[in-house]
Amino acid sequence: MQAGAVLLAQALRDSTRLSCPTSFNGLLLSASSANSGALALQLQTVNAVCPIPEFVTCASYAQSLSSLERDKFVIYQGQSLEWQELSLQSLKPLQRKQISEELALVNEQAQILISNIDDALAEIVELKAARDERLNQSFSPQNTGVSSQLFTGLSAESLARQVEQQGDESEFWALCLFVGELDELNQIKEVL
Repeated sequence: MQAGAVLLAQALRDSTRLSCPTSFNGLLLSASSANSGALALQLQTVNAVCPIPEFVTCASYAQSLSSLERDKFVIYQGQSLEWQELSLQSLKPLQRKQISEELALVNEQAQILISNIDDALAEIVELKAARDERLNQSFSPQNTGVSSQLFTGLSAESLARQVEQQGDESEFWALCLFVGELDELNQIKEVL
């Protein structure tokens, strides 16, 4: 993980990048583990709450490493085959077909259920109650288990120095650095 922090710091120092931010405050999100399966589980939590594309990719990679070690099948000359569980629901055309069929069935059943005005009025009352319930909901952030650290920097170099000091000796890790205005970064930190 320390090597990843160094790579992030090098990216911050790279002055050839386009669209350089004007403020160099940073929010570093990090997850690390001794094995790939534990990292995948840790990232699964944050991805359920707030799917960050880099963390989604990292979780997928960690999960594949974990399943590769678990399901390795050795054949002739030391070559290995990786086994992958695949359901028909994971194929997009079949998934779309099933959704279309289910929607048609739902539509047919809905037309039967709403056969008179009294049923429609009762449904309106229920919808209003559901709407009122949604309007009265308050947001409370979930604990994602991902570490977050806020850094303030006057320049890319000062932020890079702070970032490269982070990390540990974990072999499996994921880092995501948001750079920008401090009040915006605080908003992100509050919800993660």
